[in-house]
Amino acid sequence: MEPLRARMVGLGIPQVTISDIEDARQRIRGIAWRTPLVPASRYDDGKIYLKLECVQRTGSFKIRGAWNKMSRCTQDELRKGFVTISAGNHGQAVAWCAERLESACTVYVPEAAVERKVKSIETMGAKIVKRPVREIMDSMSDDRMYNLGMTFVHPFADPYVIAGQGTVGLEVLEDLEEVKTVLVPVGGGGLVNGIAIALKAKKAGVEVYGVQAEGAAPLPLFFETGKAEDIGEIRTIADGIATTKVFPYMAELFRRNLTGALTVNDEEIKLAMTHILNESHAVAEPAGASSLAAAVKYRTRLKEPIVCVVSGGNGDPELLSQLIKT
Repeated sequence: MEPLRARMVGLGIPQVTISDIEDARQRIRGIAWRTPLVPASRYDDGKIYLKLECVQRTGSFKIRGAWNKMSRCTQDELRKGFVTISAGNHGQAVAWCAERLESACTVYVPEAAVERKVKSIETMGAKIVKRPVREIMDSMSDDRMYNLGMTFVHPFADPYVIAGQGTVGLEVLEDLEEVKTVLVPVGGGGLVNGIAIALKAKKAGVEVYGVQAEGAAPLPLFFETGKAEDIGEIRTIADGIATTKVFPYMAELFRRNLTGALTVNDEEIKLAMTHILNESHAVAEPAGASSLAAAVKYRTRLKEPIVCVVSGGNGDPELLSQLIKT
C-alpha cells in the first residue's frame, strides 16, 4: 500500500482508510490511553454515553494523532525538530511527543490562548510563539509552516493525524456495538473525520454529526451553502473548536463522512460542563462538553444510543471555578 506520507502533497485532500486507522492503533498502543465510555447520567437509561477523552494523556484526544505522525520521523527529522499551530491541546500533545522523542518543538499559538494550556506546553520544553488569531488561521491555508525547516505537525489535516484520531471510533464501537449516533466537537475536522471513517468502515448506518459553538460555526453554513466561507470574528468560550472557516482541503471529507452539523450556545455548553462534572466526576473544557450539549438540545431528532465525544479537559481554571460555585 502506498504510504500516507506519499499520499499527502502540499495542502491536498487527506486520504485516510480504515487500514491506516488500524495501523495507527498499533502505533499508539502504550502511548495514548484507552479512555472510558460511560453513561451520561447516574440514572443510566442506555441512551446517551460519554467517551471521556478529557482524561486522555495531556488532557485531550490530540496525543493519538501527534504520536502516530511524529513517531515515524527519521533521525534527520528528529534532529531538526517539530513545529505546529495550536490553541493549546494539539500543542501540548506535540510538545509531549517531542520531549519523549528527545527533539525540539516550537508551537505557534493565538495571542488569546488559554494561559493554562500555554504554560503546560512550555513545561514540556517547547518554544512558544504568539501570533494574532487571524495570522494563525491564515497559516493553515498556505505552506509557510512547511518552510520553516522543521517537521510541521498539522493540527488536523495530516493523514497520520487523522488516522490517529480515528482510533477513538474503533474504541467506541468495541465498547458500544449498538451505537447509532456519534457527536463530535469540530474545529478543523481531523477528529470527526477520523472517527467517521472508522465507524463507517466497521458498521453501516452510524450517523456522525459535527458540533460547533454558535459563535464559531462555519460548518453548518458549509452544509447549507456548499461553500467554504469565512464567518469572521470568533465569539465563544469554546476555544478548542473556535474556527472561522471550513478549510477547502477538508471540505470533501466533511461532505463524504458527516451526516450533518449541529450548533450549541455558550450557556448550553456551560450546563453540559457542569453536568459532566457532577455526573461523571470528570472535567470537560467547553469544546469537549459541546457534544453533550448537542445531545441534550437535539435528542428528539437523533437516533439512540448516542455517544458524545468529550474531546478535552484542559479548561480555563477561572471558568471551572465559576461553574463549581453555581
